[in-house]
Amino acid sequence: MRRSIVMGLLVCASVAVVAAPTYVMAESTTGKMEQKAKGAAQDAKVEISDSWLTAKTKIALYGDDRVKGGQVSVETVKGAVSLRGKVDSDDAKAAAGTVAQAVEGVKSVRNDLQVVPPGDRKAIDVSDKDITGQVEGRLSKDAQMKKIAARTDGGAVILTGTVASVGVSARASELARGVPGVRMVKNELTYAAAMGSGSRATAKGSHAQVMGMQQALKDKGFDPGAVDGVMGPKTISALRDYQKSENLTTTGRFDGDTRAKLGVPVSTEKR
Repeated sequence: MRRSIVMGLLVCASVAVVAAPTYVMAESTTGKMEQKAKGAAQDAKVEISDSWLTAKTKIALYGDDRVKGGQVSVETVKGAVSLRGKVDSDDAKAAAGTVAQAVEGVKSVRNDLQVVPPGDRKAIDVSDKDITGQVEGRLSKDAQMKKIAARTDGGAVILTGTVASVGVSARASELARGVPGVRMVKNELTYAAAMGSGSRATAKGSHAQVMGMQQALKDKGFDPGAVDGVMGPKTISALRDYQKSENLTTTGRFDGDTRAKLGVPVSTEKR
């Protein structure tokens, strides 16, 4: 009897020893897969964030008339922006670094711009009408930019309309700034990402709500630009400032909490 009990215990112990490594291995494999999945998700998040920062930095650089010279490239890795290319002066290089650092979300800026003075280059005197024509010509070659409207005032190009993404918006600024005689580019383009979840710039209800929001911001001392129903950069900036002042989540989007705080009614227009 005792011998049977001893043999039974030995068999159980052997099974446990054999099974344990299999269980540990399975657990370890699962852990590695979960870790790998989290890593992939994090990498995707970083990639999207970096792409966004690169586009926003380009828009800011091409919109600042202190940054003389259009040969500036921008690269972002995990929030760190690198500037490369050529500018006309030390002041232009310093201004580029300041502009890039001011972009929300940028963690650091590496300014590798080279200063190449224009020297005795002959100045090109181009009329605003000629500049507008050249800008529109460049934009019309890209299907994603054909609906962009351009006008020029004293060498400053103003871009308005709606594009598919912030990347297309940045590219439009880049193309416009490359036209001879352009002093700066005011990018007032709006795009899907800035309109908020589920809203459309062409929807009548949405358009009316945005106009109501813009007027409400004006009444409260915030400048959203023209009351035109378009969620352009100036409107988004004013909305973010208002959200900060009211301790709301600073999204730059016309969400439900912000709408309620501003007192803008939900639109009942048919779409």
